[in-house]
Amino acid sequence: MLPRRQVTGHDKTLACPYRRGVPEVSVVVPTFRRPAHVLRAVGDALSQTLMDIEVIVLADGGGDEETLAGLAGISDDRLRVVVAGTQLGNAGARNAAIAEARAPWIALLDDDDGWMPDKLAVQLAAARASALALPIVTCRLVARHERAEYVWPRSLPRAGQPVAEYLFCRRKPGTGEGMVQTSTILAPRALFEAVPFDEALPRYVDLDWMLRAAREPGVGVVFAGEAPLSVWSIDEDRARLSNVSDWGWDARWAEERRDLLTPRAHAAFLLTMASIRARRARDRRAFLAILRRAVAAGPFSAGELAFHVGNAVVPPALRGRLTARRPLGTGG
Repeated sequence: MLPRRQVTGHDKTLACPYRRGVPEVSVVVPTFRRPAHVLRAVGDALSQTLMDIEVIVLADGGGDEETLAGLAGISDDRLRVVVAGTQLGNAGARNAAIAEARAPWIALLDDDDGWMPDKLAVQLAAARASALALPIVTCRLVARHERAEYVWPRSLPRAGQPVAEYLFCRRKPGTGEGMVQTSTILAPRALFEAVPFDEALPRYVDLDWMLRAAREPGVGVVFAGEAPLSVWSIDEDRARLSNVSDWGWDARWAEERRDLLTPRAHAAFLLTMASIRARRARDRRAFLAILRRAVAAGPFSAGELAFHVGNAVVPPALRGRLTARRPLGTGG
């Protein structure tokens, strides 16, 4: 039987004792009733060439029989299951899983994403080679869509570039220029303890964490190698919180975080992320309102403006046909 803890909110009741040496990396995998997905993700984590790890699966909302039975069938003492008696949500589940971690390094893995076998080994080596006290180590990924695959990000951060501008600003209108996706992140446990995920947010939990963590002393973003080490599912048709179409919420989120965004990043966020929400909602009246807010926020590039205009005028069917023609590569 797998070691398992029962968690109600953040009050932990030990159901089964678990003791072994301190691992090098703790992998945290929150899941909510997606047994097939989480079993694949756990398989990728346990198949890493770096073997001195622990894998902590947080089964949110009490879990479900199929998920818990599937995990119980994995015979590997590096795997632990934490069952949350109440539904904690995205941020709360991550925070609860991190509180269970014992390693000095935390790696995040969403239950519908995957890893290359050497992902943790390459990243841990990059972390140890970094001069930063608290490096956020990330990597390129394969973005897998039902119609195509891409290697993202297309660009790495420039020297001295603010994290917010790397994440949101674009020189070209395509997607995937700069990003740090959740399942690519390896960072010190001390950083996650100092900067927990914001449990009040319904979305942008990871971007919000990145922006707040980046202003801590000794923090910087480090890319491990050139090759993609993670796989990210980007199927827009899947029911995900990130696909909720409310551009006004996005605009308010950015406005409330002006201390974390440069004016350049603020304007770029509106013309890309908020613009995508308006496109998904098919709210044509929103595009002019978003443009006005961007003009007031700060300067922006021709690429960001072109992206916004494309969201407003390119029909969904044509966008799908253009996407279908793109092969695996760095385009987006």
